[in-house]
Amino acid sequence: MAPGLRLRTSRPEIPAGYVRLHRIDAALTACSPGRVAVVAAGPGYGKTLAVAAWTRHHPLDGPLVWLTVDDTSGVASFWNDILGSLEAAGALASHSALRDIVPGVGFAEQEMDLVIDGLAESPVPITLVLDDVQRITRPEVLESIHHLIRRRPGQLRLILITRKASDLRLQKLRLDGRLVEITAGDLTFTRDDVVEFCTRIRAEISDDDVDTLLERTQGWPTGLRLAVLSARDDLHAGVVQFNGQNELVAAYLLEEVLEDLAPTDRRFLLSTSVVELMTAELARVLSGRADSRAVLDDLVANNVLTVRLSDRPDWYAYHPLFRELLVDRLAAENPDAPAELHCRAAEWCVAEDDPISAIRHYAHAREWMKASEILSTIALPLVLSSQAPALAAALAPLAAEAGRRPTVDTLLAAAIVAYQAGDFEVMARNADDASRLLGDSPESPTVGTRVVIALTRMVTARHGHLDDIVPSCDAILDLVTEVPRSAVPAAPAYALMARNNRAIGMFQRGEIDVAAADLEYSRTAAESVGMSLMAMAAGTYLTLVDLVRGELPQVRSRVEEIGAAARRRGWTRQPQAIALYAAAALMHLEHHDLEEAERAVTAGRRAVAGGSDTGAWLIVEAAAVGIAIARGDAYAARTECRRLDLARSRSRSLPMLLSSWHEVVAAETRIVVGEAAVVIDELAGRARSDTYAGSLARVVLAKAYLAVGRPADALETLGTAAEFAPYRLQVVEAQVLSAVASAQLHRESVALEHIAAAVRLAEPVGQKRPFVVAGPLVAGLLLRHQRLADKESAFLRDLVEACGGEPVPAVDDGVPIEPLTDRELVVLRYLPTMYKASEIAADLYVSVNTVKTHQQSIYRKLGVSTRRDAVDRARERNLI
Repeated sequence: MAPGLRLRTSRPEIPAGYVRLHRIDAALTACSPGRVAVVAAGPGYGKTLAVAAWTRHHPLDGPLVWLTVDDTSGVASFWNDILGSLEAAGALASHSALRDIVPGVGFAEQEMDLVIDGLAESPVPITLVLDDVQRITRPEVLESIHHLIRRRPGQLRLILITRKASDLRLQKLRLDGRLVEITAGDLTFTRDDVVEFCTRIRAEISDDDVDTLLERTQGWPTGLRLAVLSARDDLHAGVVQFNGQNELVAAYLLEEVLEDLAPTDRRFLLSTSVVELMTAELARVLSGRADSRAVLDDLVANNVLTVRLSDRPDWYAYHPLFRELLVDRLAAENPDAPAELHCRAAEWCVAEDDPISAIRHYAHAREWMKASEILSTIALPLVLSSQAPALAAALAPLAAEAGRRPTVDTLLAAAIVAYQAGDFEVMARNADDASRLLGDSPESPTVGTRVVIALTRMVTARHGHLDDIVPSCDAILDLVTEVPRSAVPAAPAYALMARNNRAIGMFQRGEIDVAAADLEYSRTAAESVGMSLMAMAAGTYLTLVDLVRGELPQVRSRVEEIGAAARRRGWTRQPQAIALYAAAALMHLEHHDLEEAERAVTAGRRAVAGGSDTGAWLIVEAAAVGIAIARGDAYAARTECRRLDLARSRSRSLPMLLSSWHEVVAAETRIVVGEAAVVIDELAGRARSDTYAGSLARVVLAKAYLAVGRPADALETLGTAAEFAPYRLQVVEAQVLSAVASAQLHRESVALEHIAAAVRLAEPVGQKRPFVVAGPLVAGLLLRHQRLADKESAFLRDLVEACGGEPVPAVDDGVPIEPLTDRELVVLRYLPTMYKASEIAADLYVSVNTVKTHQQSIYRKLGVSTRRDAVDRARERNLI
């Protein structure tokens, strides 16, 4: 859990002299699981303390989850905070599915429902308190709270604490009777409350002074407390002099409290006001006082607007109004002090492994260079974690400064903010501007600065310069291998990021074996250091490696495993998932499961909206074209091909494999729409490589030759099946196309040999697409092959049906026969003809004796003695 979140999951401790308002306790108790309570009032009404006191004294029927919301959070970060607070409160069972969810890019209602369903399935009711809801300014975050309320998880009691309820759309809750409302009127002190407060702090007050105090404060709790504190020793005089109401008099009252303190305590308060929360050690760093813990404990004990966090007793906080005054006074009395104090706080945060808070403090001090150093040496890997929105928020002041006075440091911060927002063009522009400034500077850049620039170039390559992925990763690896770990603690993470992206770049180049080895290393290493998204990215590209190798069962296994993990963690729209959907779409396409393939394409396109993996997007669109071609829909193929061209246009240049994929799919579309001759003109003479990309090109060129009635040229282009090894899927397609070409040349026996080889290779992996799209001749060849097959095959029956043929039922007369060899089956097909043994031998390029040997073996296995009987028995057995 991030350090900042850990503190925001803590309730305030109830201060001495606190007056419990039993009417508030009763109202909150009426908020049973499945209902919502909204505590809405202005500052100083004691909203947070009232709820905290109720949780202290009311026995809850399940865990209490407390979260003070962060005003910088986006939807994913907000829900990540909720999940973190649930875990911190012990509200998640060991087997809870909520433990697996890690909100990321694209986190929306579908992923929220995973969280809400998990809450609804809790074995015990959960009380979730969201404090400071008014700090939420992003409409999408508020809408996500509305969605939570609409879903009504029966095991959740939701309590919202806010200064205003107007943004919460509560009317339907009111009508349904599911809303408990606590307003300023309920929190306003009554006469009895004032008397009890004075009694608790041992302040004697007359009835008349109580009436005066109530009249002048209008029962505002903080006003009452400040009035009593500011009265010093003469409560009556203080009450008489006091006038005004609510926060209009807060500054005056707080000044009175501050002036009443010893000068040393006053300096302590001013110097520690630059942080919202502090430990005694942080207070010592800021104030220089070795007795900081004793000072803080005295402030709490004397009720000087200081509280201790009950769930984190080593941490303290000032009342917000009090802290605002202290910050203002510090700046007025010593304008140079805030920057120095923020720098001290930043250094402490770095030592405490809280780089985001360190950046935030350096930004307050306008120490842009130091903030950038923390970013480049420590914090940048967090941009790939659930803390990315918090990092971007901490960098926002630097990004804003870049718009006014651009420097290398502010421009790099702006680049990271743009990356987190998904604006890769702005990211690249800021990084390029920073690089130009470095070139104009006489000073040598730090290694950290050079690494950040190199990382942005790597991201730019993944987004729009795919051919530059490998060299951009090599540049990072060169940098981080020469720097000591002490100088750039994040160097190992940077190296892993570069190695993983380099492996992806090698795959896109067509270096399949190299990519596979590096991807497996990256996946294992990322898992071991908790970089789960990177591990998923490596796994998805390993799935594409399996697909290229034709290992469809392994593809299915990875798709199911990684897909299940993505759904559990709410990562279905992460850009790292695009390659998974691409592999799934192509796998289903090869299985001729077109509806599932379409679903995978749709999921991939949803993920593309928030991602930078242009290469995987191109493969998704290639799969969409393949689906249209498999349906024989020329119009849809042309339409999908235009979407493919759009994906292609994002990248300035394409590495070899992606370029071949795009070229081949575009060529297949042209063949479907009747432009095969154009394809031949473009590819003839170029499609001879034995690489994977070359095999794709040879297959599509053969299709073009078949489309224009040139089967001999198709056969010459395809060559032998061995030339396509080790790419099983292309071997199958080459065998199918060779069968069709041979059939067009009336070489029936050769055609049957090719179709038999194709079926034999396709069956173990369930590949059907090449048979279905190869034309009407395939169905007849499959039927003849089915009659000659020596065993029943469900795959073959399904294949025949998919190609539009009617499977031939097997005949069984109860007399088993010994299976015929492939060569005997070929000779058997000649027996019904008028060919003599010498003519059969000439046709098969074998000797007459060989043919006669095969004939005698056929007679023996079929249990006959003549050629005519062999033909009859073979027909009975559907062998011919």
